[in-house]
Amino acid sequence: MHKVRPRIALRCRECGHGVHAKVSPRGLRYFAHDPGRPPDCAWLNESLEHHQLKLALATAVRATGWGAELEVTGPDGAWRADVLATSPDGTRRIAWEAQLSPITDDDIRHRTLRYQADDVEVCWVSPTWPPWLGVVPSVRVAEDADVVVVVDGAADFYFKVGSWGMTRRLALVEFIRRVQDETVVFHEVLPRYRRIRVNAGSYSRRRALWATPASIDAEERHEVMRQRQEAWKQRQQAEAKARQQAAERQREIEREAERARLEKQREQQRAEQQRQWAIRAERDRLRREEDERQRQAAERERLAAAQAAEQERLRLERIEAAASHRWHAEVSETRQHELCDKVTEHVWLKERTKTISFAAAGPTIEFAFGTAVYVRNRLYGVLRPSPSSLHRLPRDVVIFALNAREAALLVGPGPVSAERVVFFDFPEAEQLSLM
Repeated sequence: MHKVRPRIALRCRECGHGVHAKVSPRGLRYFAHDPGRPPDCAWLNESLEHHQLKLALATAVRATGWGAELEVTGPDGAWRADVLATSPDGTRRIAWEAQLSPITDDDIRHRTLRYQADDVEVCWVSPTWPPWLGVVPSVRVAEDADVVVVVDGAADFYFKVGSWGMTRRLALVEFIRRVQDETVVFHEVLPRYRRIRVNAGSYSRRRALWATPASIDAEERHEVMRQRQEAWKQRQQAEAKARQQAAERQREIEREAERARLEKQREQQRAEQQRQWAIRAERDRLRREEDERQRQAAERERLAAAQAAEQERLRLERIEAAASHRWHAEVSETRQHELCDKVTEHVWLKERTKTISFAAAGPTIEFAFGTAVYVRNRLYGVLRPSPSSLHRLPRDVVIFALNAREAALLVGPGPVSAERVVFFDFPEAEQLSLM
């Protein structure tokens, strides 16, 4: 037609503008709008790939002997088929839809129902990986050596492995012929078999696909066989469970008998244990009574020793107190005050402080019957302790004496070293009885 001269007057079905026949550099025959085409023509929004797929569909349909029309609109405008195939006797119509743009599952179902409402079969064709494959009658196609082939959507059932596998690449014209001859039909896969092998090592879940009646029958036979095997398996499991329950009941009877035997044995052991416990309890009671008698005897001995020790301590304290009384009776109160003054002066010269105090209680047994001397509220020394009680003195405290003779009496063989004794030069007139 593109070579005919003068050119044949042709019009676009969509907008009514003039069109002319052309051939692309690759040999594709198509119609192009004449110059000045209207911008609102719907066909202008279709891509070249969409046009090529529609042309391939129409060519394949015509190759099967069916009629093919492009862009056919339904009687009430509810649908518009890219390619509407009509059987030679006019009894069947199949819409072949080239779907390249994205569409939701709900939308494509709704559009499919529109075709079915007018008794028009439909198959959606896409060269991409649409998510609605298996949702509605559909296939995926690809170009192989300039031949359009179906690569996804048609499958065969393999009875031995019990699963569907996609049919190897099938020429589009052959697929269309089989659909039109109803040697393949769109089949809803049984739930058990919806994991379909797409290619080696790759699987996809599909609710429906194109299949031959033989594959559909094989699926049904496999399902019957599977159900029969499942029923047999369930019977085997039920019988095994019954045998297991019977064996368990027998084991329970044996366990119960064993428990009764063990309980009787334990009862005998408990009786023997109680008898042994009674013997041990009586033996322990007798031992505790003996231990208590010994403890009481030891306690009486301890108390007697403590009383004797206390009496001895009191006796020694009385002796020390008498000796202390004699020791302090040799020194007058005036001389005591003079000694305190000397000690105060000594501390001032040595410690450079006048914060010195003497125990208000005077001589006490705690400080060997001497008077405690404090410097800055800390024990510094003891004033004239009794020579008979030097063992009661705190360690490392300074001892103050009236003179050398008294210091010699304090040092002597006792626990006090000469380095700890500080004495003054008071006359010995009041201390002659100490010689």
